[in-house]
Amino acid sequence: MKKLAVILALLPGLAIAECVLNDRTVSRTTATIVERSAIRPEVVPTIGGNKKCMVTLRVRIGSEWHSAFGEYTWPGDRPREEACARAVKIAEDDVRERVGRTQVVSEKTMICTDQPELDALRQTNPGTMAPSHQFRPHPDYPNRFWHNGAQCRMFLESAWNGRDIQPFQGVICLVQDDIWVVVDKF
Repeated sequence: MKKLAVILALLPGLAIAECVLNDRTVSRTTATIVERSAIRPEVVPTIGGNKKCMVTLRVRIGSEWHSAFGEYTWPGDRPREEACARAVKIAEDDVRERVGRTQVVSEKTMICTDQPELDALRQTNPGTMAPSHQFRPHPDYPNRFWHNGAQCRMFLESAWNGRDIQPFQGVICLVQDDIWVVVDKF
């Protein structure tokens, strides 16, 4: 019963926490090339004045042989061997994807913090003071400007007016270090 009371006591704090979801997906191919043979590179000019190395080869994955093809285009400023080595790698990657099993790993991590100094301000009035990260920057007017000798910038805020959400914009000016004050809101 005590555990339930502790969990219920923590829920209101978690409800106002700032959360960020990180999502990462990685695919891995499990095919390993054991042997290569019959590598045939051919360098030809392209229409745009570049050069292209086209490579055909046979590769053994496990106990089976597979045909592979790769091509790489370059301006001709690097050695032929370097370009054809890239074409071989492209061919090997292609045959690995075709033949091998692909494993897809998806990792989702949610990071939450309930530090009040990181929360965006819900409602501001002229005279409200806070660090810059608590004000939502105005997308149409992102640059800072000078007004009456103070560095200022525009911000946006949304508020509920009883029937609908109404957007407001305003001006904040730097008072000290990273503390800004709302000087106008319209």
